[in-house]
Amino acid sequence: MITPGGTGALITVARTHLVGKSALVFEPYYPYHRRIVEELGGRTEAFALERDSLTFEREELRARCRELKSRAEFPLRAVVTCTPVNPTGKVFTREELTAISEVCAEFDLLCLADEVYEHHVIGAHPHTSIASLPGMRERTVTCNSFSKSWNISGWRLGYAYGDSRLVAPLFNALNVFYVCTPTPLQHALAEVLMAEPEHYARLRENFARKRARAVAALERIGFRVYDSGSAFYVWARIPSGHGDAMRLNERLIAEAGVAAVPGSAFTDSDTWDDFMRICIAREDEVLDGALDKLERALAG
Repeated sequence: MITPGGTGALITVARTHLVGKSALVFEPYYPYHRRIVEELGGRTEAFALERDSLTFEREELRARCRELKSRAEFPLRAVVTCTPVNPTGKVFTREELTAISEVCAEFDLLCLADEVYEHHVIGAHPHTSIASLPGMRERTVTCNSFSKSWNISGWRLGYAYGDSRLVAPLFNALNVFYVCTPTPLQHALAEVLMAEPEHYARLRENFARKRARAVAALERIGFRVYDSGSAFYVWARIPSGHGDAMRLNERLIAEAGVAAVPGSAFTDSDTWDDFMRICIAREDEVLDGALDKLERALAG
């Protein structure tokens, strides 16, 4: 189903399947995964990943899901998987996704898979769609978007797919909230979508170069960069001696005219207060200029 951006897909899933229910999000999480569910009558619960490795223990996830599934109010209905992750760029491994799928099957949970950044995977672990794992297609709705991979964020073109029992009911909410996704934009995208076979390969090469430059600059001034395996965002621990990321960000805005997003924007706890999400999705000259300003501001 074509939707007004990936956000439109998430909204229709939340309104159709999660009213009066709860969804589990992995922390650090994309704030819209939380806000959309809660604005439309559901609830979200955060399950924190390990601070530095961003991994999790299967049995801890299983215990948390059992607890949430059994409660009377807002029982657990879905697990949200976002890979690569916004904000950290983490690419969930096949083993991790298998653990999630086993928990979903055990507790009869839906999986809401956000795969907007799938074409920015550059590391050792390839992108794996959780719906492709055994038993998961019938319980997964995958949401995606053309915005990031085709540089057309303002067009608001996304899509949701999965088993018809889960996807067909989404149309009612889509029709009420949006009426339709603009037809002329769909036709325009269709003209080019399959016309360049090497588009995604070039995209990955381009972003790999951007990430390499950004990581080198950040590490020179003391940032500790998480090796995410993808290249759209850089997740990094700030240099010591600067307090938390919120204070450092305010200094960078004031002194250098550049900014990132403090880790606290993506979490419930203070565990990631000294981390930042840095977006590198700009033209090379803009990105290089921003990195140069950041280096000059912090080098001393």
